[in-house]
Amino acid sequence: MIESYKKALKDYYEIQKEGDQISSLLNPTPAGLREILILKMKEGIDVSDKKIIEHFFDVPFAELTLNKLRSETDKFKALANFLKEKSGGSDLRRLEMVALILDFKQRPYAKFVKINKNISEVEDIIADEEANYDSEGLIEETINEVVEKSEVEDSTDKEIVTIEVDVNTPKVIGFSEEVSIQKRKNVPVKKIGIIGIVSVIIGISLFLNFKTWTTKDCMVWKGDKYEAVDCTETINSFAETTLPKDDKLIKEFRKMKVDSKTSFFDKKGNPKIWYIKNPNGILEFYNQPGLQPETGKTLKPISKYIIQEYVLNENK
Repeated sequence: MIESYKKALKDYYEIQKEGDQISSLLNPTPAGLREILILKMKEGIDVSDKKIIEHFFDVPFAELTLNKLRSETDKFKALANFLKEKSGGSDLRRLEMVALILDFKQRPYAKFVKINKNISEVEDIIADEEANYDSEGLIEETINEVVEKSEVEDSTDKEIVTIEVDVNTPKVIGFSEEVSIQKRKNVPVKKIGIIGIVSVIIGISLFLNFKTWTTKDCMVWKGDKYEAVDCTETINSFAETTLPKDDKLIKEFRKMKVDSKTSFFDKKGNPKIWYIKNPNGILEFYNQPGLQPETGKTLKPISKYIIQEYVLNENK
């Protein structure tokens, strides 16, 4: 079945590389495949894809930062060779990563096997019967038997899941209607009122003091600025690296857009804007010196040459 999976991926690749959406796969390179993966991860991925990534890099998904990923470019060489048909490739972890990068719908491998298992069974049985009887009625009956078997297996799986949910779900122990009514009659109205007031007071107190229970002593880069977060908070995006909280950076440090109207220097000629070229070759501009939040590289002060070439000329 591994060979079938490889063939399915190759066939899917031949179709997809002709499309505009992944035209960069026409000549796949390790760096190019890595950037496609980064883009997919930034857009958000499901649990099964996170498992594929964990197995491929052999690290927990939460520890896979952008810097870590960019340092592992060599791992993508085998993927590029597979797509260029320079090597067959039999490592399932690499095949799963190819499926993720290509957005192959029948991933992971277990899903591919389940989907294609029934098809394979039907084809084998039909070939068997045609060799002996050549009967259309018998072939149709055989197909129905395989389909029914699949439906029974699916039904069994669903029942097991339901049983597990029932086992884990706390059971509500009720009283008979007569006992319940009797108990309600014995509860004084005043007690109910007092309990209700106390509950409201406690609820309001909990709401007002909730923020004091979470200490936001860390920060992450969000788009164009740093934001404070709880150090134990699970960061959804793999690229968000948690850093010790710095109130000054959170309050003042910003990525910004510039144009011909931007004030680049103060009255003494000192720079007011800093820049750096990101991995995609595009210049990013910031309002303070420091480090690029995602790559950790040092920002450079703006110069008249950069303004002329990358700001004024771009706006013409």
